[in-house]
Amino acid sequence: MAESSQTIAETVEAIAEGRLTARQWTQHCLDRIDSHEEIGAWSFVDKERALEKADALDWMRQGGSAFGPLHGCPVGLKDIIEVKGMPHGCGSSLMGEVSQSNAVLVDALEAAGAVVVGKTETTEFAALHPSRTRNPHSLEHSPGGSSSGSAAAVASGDVPVAIGSQTNGSTIRPASYCGVYAMKPSAGIIPRVGVFEQSPTLDQMGIFAGSLEDIGLVVDALSVHDSRDPQSIAAPRPACFEGVMADPPMEPNFAIMTLPYSDLQSHACTEGFREVADALDGRVDILECPPTFEQLIQAQRTIHLTEAYRAFDQLGLIGNLQLSETQQRMLTEGQSYTNRQYDEALEIRDSLEDFFNNFFEDFDAILSPSAPGEAPLLSEGHTGNPVFCTVWTLAGLPCLNLPILQGEHGLPIGVQMIGRRKDDARLLRTARWFMTTLFDEGES
Repeated sequence: MAESSQTIAETVEAIAEGRLTARQWTQHCLDRIDSHEEIGAWSFVDKERALEKADALDWMRQGGSAFGPLHGCPVGLKDIIEVKGMPHGCGSSLMGEVSQSNAVLVDALEAAGAVVVGKTETTEFAALHPSRTRNPHSLEHSPGGSSSGSAAAVASGDVPVAIGSQTNGSTIRPASYCGVYAMKPSAGIIPRVGVFEQSPTLDQMGIFAGSLEDIGLVVDALSVHDSRDPQSIAAPRPACFEGVMADPPMEPNFAIMTLPYSDLQSHACTEGFREVADALDGRVDILECPPTFEQLIQAQRTIHLTEAYRAFDQLGLIGNLQLSETQQRMLTEGQSYTNRQYDEALEIRDSLEDFFNNFFEDFDAILSPSAPGEAPLLSEGHTGNPVFCTVWTLAGLPCLNLPILQGEHGLPIGVQMIGRRKDDARLLRTARWFMTTLFDEGES
């Protein structure tokens, strides 16, 4: 088996050259999954399907067929994503019917040569009630949510890449807690058809992987237009893998905002973040946060919970006693918002496009903590505070988690990098420069 430190592209090259097979790569991952049952990252694994797909890919190689950029790459999918022949669980006993078709992003992955291994655990309906998953770095701690299983599966080395989603902080926060690279691309880059819909305005897909190069490669594979998704961008896409491998034309400039919720940061998070700013040696401007940011937090909540209530109403699940108390409280609050409050929240969201387009004329990226600090204990009964992701998700901006800090108890803390919407390749290029500049060994 190839070294786990290899990128996906390097491992695919090993298969192309005959030094490895897709079956060996897939079997290695299945063995890893079997050895990590205590983590609880997976809700469903289809070994037979995965190995059949891997064998088919090996036959293609032997026959000289075209090679996809993800040829043989095992992938985990958050259990809100439909996969034909697999149960669609969504983290709830109320779901679980076998899907009759693939989500669009699953077709895109398989067209690129990926091997879907199975479904990763999610919090209940990708919301706030915790899943059974544990943090691979400490089984007493939360992996975050809602993409808990996807983050844990990559952190434990089960698969090189897993797909999640983010409506508030559901990709970047668990990536921070589990110490892995992750990206929530710009809203509209990855289509959501075939994914459980909680908030059509805010739902966005996310990617967990072992390196920035892997993220760029997978974003490109998933970056397809689908007119059935009203958010999907009908325009040429950013070349993310090309971006992450490129050098910036000049040293980038960064902004750090004095956020109204920065008092939530742990001491280790604050100190680590300050060291990062100092290391950039004049490439950072500290800016006062616009006073409207407090309104943005409430606007996101109003949109999210109003649309969640509507989604659950359409499913006939309002008042269902099998829903957790956490979910029921969310839906009750969502029902309480008036149409006027909802429309005003949408207007606030729409106003962000011009603000951030102008902002990124002067800066390549914004730096922020990914989460307040280390992962909370499971005994606390929650998946952590997503507030450090809220504004960027509301605006649909591309965001990265860079796993570079450590907390008081030795657990990971991530630095978040945010870029201009639809300029995802530039964000990845900037992140690569950032990592190379801060660490002599680059991303290792």
